[in-house]
Amino acid sequence: MTDTAFFEEIYREYQPKISGYIHNHVNNPEDAEDLCSEVFRKAWEHIDTQNRSGFSSFLYTVTRNTVFDYFRTHRQFAPIPETMAVEDDMGENLLREETLSRLAEALKALPEQQRELIVLRYYKNKTLQEIAEMMDLSYGVTKRQHKAALDALHGILAD
Repeated sequence: MTDTAFFEEIYREYQPKISGYIHNHVNNPEDAEDLCSEVFRKAWEHIDTQNRSGFSSFLYTVTRNTVFDYFRTHRQFAPIPETMAVEDDMGENLLREETLSRLAEALKALPEQQRELIVLRYYKNKTLQEIAEMMDLSYGVTKRQHKAALDALHGILAD
């Protein structure tokens, strides 16, 4: 497979996930689109130097670092959210293709409300505020349940 064909396949598969991840962290839609383009530009520049079987890990690392760089350079306009570090680690694991089957099994072990919250957050790309409204809960309760669900998933996946 040529580099171009491989890159096109990677772009089709990962662009929606990368874009969703960035849009969840960057409030400005134009900046988010620019960052998504930047991620794939960097990926294209390093396509020859990366192991193709682990390219998704490389891509998620580039995405996370690009978002961090954005917050560092735009700090007067967009402070880094306190929850970003916690969400990034779990969010990255949720997005990795290699963990999807284990994740599906772990999700089944969660209580229904926590499972629904995780699905809405990471698969439907809803914000915690949107989820709170959808589930008729306060934002604080939703935030606590989100953290509890992530902690439970982390514990299940660590076993």
